Amino acid sequence: MRAESIVSRRQVLSAAGAAGIIGTAGCISDDSDDSVDIGDYDGEEVTLEYATAPLFGDIEDELKQSMRDAGLHENIEVEFSTGVWGADDQQDRYTQILQAGRSTPDIMLTNFAYTSAFAPRGWLVDLNEALSDEKLAELESGYHQTMVDSMRWDGGLYGVPQFVDIPAILYRKDYVENAGYDPEGENWATEPMTWERFAEVASDAVEANDVEHGYTTTLNQRTIGHQTGYEKVVTMGGNYFGDMENQHGPIGDRPITIDDEPIIETLRMMRTFMHGSDDEYAIDGMDGDFLPSEALGWDTTPSMESFGAGDAVFHRNWSFAIASFGGEEDFGEDLGLMPFPYGVSEDEAKYNGTGGTNATLGGWHLSLNPESENLAAAVELLEVMTSEQFYLDIFEFTGSTPPKPELFESDQAQEVDIMSRYLDTLQLQSENQWVHPINPIWDTQSNSIASEFYACLNQEQSPQEAVEAAQEDVEAIEQKEA
Repeated sequence: MRAESIVSRRQVLSAAGAAGIIGTAGCISDDSDDSVDIGDYDGEEVTLEYATAPLFGDIEDELKQSMRDAGLHENIEVEFSTGVWGADDQQDRYTQILQAGRSTPDIMLTNFAYTSAFAPRGWLVDLNEALSDEKLAELESGYHQTMVDSMRWDGGLYGVPQFVDIPAILYRKDYVENAGYDPEGENWATEPMTWERFAEVASDAVEANDVEHGYTTTLNQRTIGHQTGYEKVVTMGGNYFGDMENQHGPIGDRPITIDDEPIIETLRMMRTFMHGSDDEYAIDGMDGDFLPSEALGWDTTPSMESFGAGDAVFHRNWSFAIASFGGEEDFGEDLGLMPFPYGVSEDEAKYNGTGGTNATLGGWHLSLNPESENLAAAVELLEVMTSEQFYLDIFEFTGSTPPKPELFESDQAQEVDIMSRYLDTLQLQSENQWVHPINPIWDTQSNSIASEFYACLNQEQSPQEAVEAAQEDVEAIEQKEA
């Protein structure tokens, strides 16, 4: 996470629309003027419903006490409501609630993928009209700016960060040390290595420790083109739409650069990792055959199993996984964390904003339901839930990292069990995060890219064939929706 200078509010489109809401043309009609009369909270007794994740519902009592400690008014009670959690499932749930005009929940844990479907319909409160000037100024200057901007739409702000997810590479220090490497001496925590070096270490550690896998990650069709494969593309200096400033549009008037050399090289590298030097398109001289082909069917939880069982050296995951593996009953201080390796440096990268260590953005926001009958009290709660006290308590209770860079330096953060050992790496990686394209056609485009990447890694087509097919599909979608 980085300290940011004040920047102008940008109009940022949000990711794929809710199923059944956005048609194939990607056009969204605005059926609300977004005008909401909030008023001031007068101290009356009120109960607010907070729709959230089981992660937070499981520690409801602790979080309610944290809210009080952070200054929540004594007459405001909070009722937690949780369901089966997942970004897509939760979007469907919110769609039903907001489309029906229900007054509860009053406040919701939301994902930036929802904004393009919800904001134009007036389904979320524009927080520019609700938050204090002090909080708005803080959001411009003191927060993870990519995280804040991901909830903007047409000048409005429809969510404020609750926590940021930071992906990084977890690894077994003892395994790499057994292979003759010195991660502390080489400062792996804050000095990103190249993918070539990473491949060498993974191969050597597999052999030295007689473990099954050198590297595990999710590469199923939901994530390969949208997330885990895309991350590698960017670290190789490539992107689907040229410079990162083109990421969100304008649709139909931006370059499509999928069939470019950096993406071909990314697919060759991933095939080397998965199939080794015998693969027809392997990169000469690069170590491989340490990424299981089963990863093509893995989502997040299955991808963790081999690493958790001690059968893998390296593992890509979000920051939440650190607490899962870093306890003394698990790997303890044998768990290492490092930023993403890279193929080319930022200076060598073909497109601005690519190259070097880079990771995709994750995390969740807080949004307000405009139909709430208690909006003034909900704004009070929102201010409390974006206080430093509450952010740090969430970090301590769950390991969910705060979206304000300065909090990493706080005494409380430095004392959080397990997570405090990895703050330097998390801070560095958070300074190098980007958000996937945020517009109504991204789901369709990423699905096409994922299908071709998947077929390539499954040795069903060459890297060249994969990028050419993806290029053609994405161009056709782009022009149709322009």
